[in-house]
Order: sequence, then structure tokens, then C-alpha cells
Amino acid sequence: MKESKSNFEKTFDEIKQSQLRMEKGQERFQKEFAEILSIHSDRIVDHLDNRTEALNKKIYKVESEIERLSRQ
Repeated sequence: MKESKSNFEKTFDEIKQSQLRMEKGQERFQKEFAEILSIHSDRIVDHLDNRTEALNKKIYKVESEIERLSRQ
């Protein structure tokens, strides 16, 4: 009976240790995922800002040309 209880306690301790490792791994994964998401979000925003700026310049040129032609 004592041997069975000892085996149970050993198995229970192993399960607890495994659970703790899994929880730490999950926390690390969540941190890393948030960091990666943040990095890529910043890159996407920068890309969209650059595209918007380029488009605004093209629109300005077209509007300027239309204004010039309408004055003639």
C-alpha cells in the first residue's frame, strides 16, 4: 500500500511539473507571438503610409495639371 501511495505521489509530482512547464511555455509563446504581431503590424502600417504618400503625390500632380488646363 505504501509503495502504491509513493508511486501515486511520484506520478502526481511529475504531472504537476509537466503542467508548470506547459504554463511557462504558453506564457513565453504568448509573449513572442505578441512581439511578432507588433513587429509585423508596424511594417504593414509603414508600407501603407508609404503607398498613401505616393498616391497623394500622384493625385496632387493630376489635380495641378487639371487646374492648369482649366485656366487655359
